[in-house]
Amino acid sequence: MIIGLFGGSGQLGRALQRDLAPLGEVLAPTRLQLDLSDVAAVQQWLQQNRCDLLVNAAAMTQVDVAETSVELAMQLNQYFVQQLAEYAAAHNIWLVHFSTDYVFDGSGEIPWCETDECRPLQIYGRSKRAGELAIQASGCQHLLIRTSWLYDSQGQNFLLTMLRLARQSTAPLKIVSDQIGAPTYAPQLSAVVQQMLQQLLQMPPHQATTLSGIYHLCATGYCSWLEFATAIFAQAKAKGLLHECQVIAAISSSELARPAARPKNSRLNTDKVQTTFNLQLTGWQQQLAQCLDLLKNSAKTGK
Repeated sequence: MIIGLFGGSGQLGRALQRDLAPLGEVLAPTRLQLDLSDVAAVQQWLQQNRCDLLVNAAAMTQVDVAETSVELAMQLNQYFVQQLAEYAAAHNIWLVHFSTDYVFDGSGEIPWCETDECRPLQIYGRSKRAGELAIQASGCQHLLIRTSWLYDSQGQNFLLTMLRLARQSTAPLKIVSDQIGAPTYAPQLSAVVQQMLQQLLQMPPHQATTLSGIYHLCATGYCSWLEFATAIFAQAKAKGLLHECQVIAAISSSELARPAARPKNSRLNTDKVQTTFNLQLTGWQQQLAQCLDLLKNSAKTGK
């Protein structure tokens, strides 16, 4: 089986390259090899490689930048996704696509279900929702996976930013306390997606088709960014990655004054994916520990 993976150099894409390898030959074009905003180039790549499965981990995820780069956000998060979906539908293959908690407006305190109404607050969320609708309109078989607060041991993310700031300064860090979600470790997300695909590929096609749809997939449990930062510093100190726990000052979302609004309630209900695929998801604290253990071991070996 030939698997086309887009966004393979990102924090989720790196993990997917590893986890998809046992399922088939993974083709993951880099940005230099394929411009995802070039419709003709993407079409040529798809026609030449004749993939049996498409996995899209590519997106414009810079939430604030998207507010002033609307065309680029829509190109990557909607039109490119639409192109993949239409190809998948025409060739009767599956599309795995990753979306976000930002399709919701963050109201209330109840975890969002897959069937809840989407009311994104910003351009990023609207562009991601447009991509979701394009997939559904295409009629292709799909796993449309919404996740939240993704991080990894590499790249640019909240965890690595916190560790860097803690090492650079002893001044109190101002962290938002009124946004709630589930920090999710990219390799854990990738591993679960592999399990889902393995199950689908072992099913008769008519049975697998019934599982096509939207799934919420993230770590279990919820916390605020403030609580996540507190846990990062405590665990990092215990593992020898920091000498002292960083002092933190709680602030509200309004005090942060970012260009794009963030949802305050990013809780995602994962009952559907756990029941449908008989999965046991891990908690965000456990996933954090796994990531910090990897950073600790990497520091020891110099890698």
